[in-house]
Amino acid sequence: MLILNVVSIDLGTTYIKVANVFVESGVAPKITKSVEIPTPYVKPALRAYEHNPKEVLKLLYKAVRKVVTKADAIVLSTYLFGILGVDKSYRPLTNVITWVDERPTKALRYLKTYDREIYLRTGCPLLHIYGLPKILWLKKFKSSVSRNITFYLDVKSFITHAFTGNAVTDLSSASGTYQLLNINELRWDAFALELAGIDENQLPELREGYEVLEIKDNLVEELNLKNKTPLILGLYDGATMIYGMTLGQSGKGVVNLGTSAMLRVVTDYPVLDKNVQVRFQTYYLLGRKWISGGGVNNAGIVLDYLHNLFWVSRTKEEFFNMMFKEIEDKLNVGSNVLFIPTIYPERLPLSIFKPAGGGGALIGLKPNTTLSDVFKAAVEGIIFLLKIINDGLIENNVTYENLLIGGKLAQQPIVRKILANVIAKKITYCGFPHVSHVGNALLAFKALRYGSEKELKEIYESMMNECSEDLPTPELIKYYNTLFKKFTRIIHK
Repeated sequence: MLILNVVSIDLGTTYIKVANVFVESGVAPKITKSVEIPTPYVKPALRAYEHNPKEVLKLLYKAVRKVVTKADAIVLSTYLFGILGVDKSYRPLTNVITWVDERPTKALRYLKTYDREIYLRTGCPLLHIYGLPKILWLKKFKSSVSRNITFYLDVKSFITHAFTGNAVTDLSSASGTYQLLNINELRWDAFALELAGIDENQLPELREGYEVLEIKDNLVEELNLKNKTPLILGLYDGATMIYGMTLGQSGKGVVNLGTSAMLRVVTDYPVLDKNVQVRFQTYYLLGRKWISGGGVNNAGIVLDYLHNLFWVSRTKEEFFNMMFKEIEDKLNVGSNVLFIPTIYPERLPLSIFKPAGGGGALIGLKPNTTLSDVFKAAVEGIIFLLKIINDGLIENNVTYENLLIGGKLAQQPIVRKILANVIAKKITYCGFPHVSHVGNALLAFKALRYGSEKELKEIYESMMNECSEDLPTPELIKYYNTLFKKFTRIIHK
């Protein structure tokens, strides 16, 4: 019987999560110990949102020491969109500029002329969240700092340099962070580099996510690891979740519904939106597989907003329990209230929304409208944003049979039912806690060749045996199609 003991690192924008995961042949991976530490942020200016890289690294080491138990390997998953500048000795000259930071929006005007060409080359729409506008912003508006920058690192390569002495990032993180990777050729794109005003020697080395690296001896001792404990390069956090839920198999769709949300489908080749609205992105996954789809910022965070707005006297848990119970009884009752949930800046290209950046809206209020009607409309609005992505994929011949769903909001049966009927697809819910840790563990099994591909699939299939399904109904599909048409008419006005 094969047993692999993995330390899984899931470094997110909000939390640093580290877990000890046992992988055993024939059964689903088990998390035996875990720790979550809030990722501290700093706001040195208006619209800024940064992470201090040294502080994040210190907390990451602390979390690893708390969970490590004779680990056979460490697997590294990190968040997208974070960029920092370092000097020739890899000392940080900036903090990590995260996707929440809106200051690089000022640099988009230098790229607008080339937006379609950038998208066709990199799979990334013209958005401030990516590395290209962040590098331009540093050069145009922070020249006193940028003139001393030697390398532009993402979070993954900063961590790998600390662990191994080499700045290496995986192809999934590079494709989703920089807007500088050619999505077809899987190398740094000469045209995008020219726009950024840098060359590829200023960027990290590119490797596949199952690359095995060697941790520095002094760090092995500091983290209480066994000698020669390998570091698996890993994927970005969303891709890790997708790998855990699909094993990288083509034609499988995945939805995550948490603070933010995403809908992506595993494909055999990079797919790009033929529509000028650019409704989805395409990033690289692993092993000549890509993931097409997109993320939305306004998901669970919108429901948090409603709690703070309407019922702050109750705890968030009490509010959500009450609201979800009430809307469960209203699934077949149409209130015709529409909620445009773009409360916060959105990751979807602003060309989709008219007027761009106009904020959220609540439409159709009547004297008998209740708080639960508004809450239900907010859930529907969040899922309608995902349908925009889904419809774009379908129009570009990206198909899938059903959607695998995860995330905290997915724990609510009513959310799964609404999603099934809005998307008009079967929804499969497996209830995995911390899917990213499961994905990291499965990736370690593959990277270390700990067992055969057959054994890896048996582990995956044992996980799938614990899943439940939600099916759409013709009546609700028709109802939500009508409501979605109203939704799109409003956002396009």
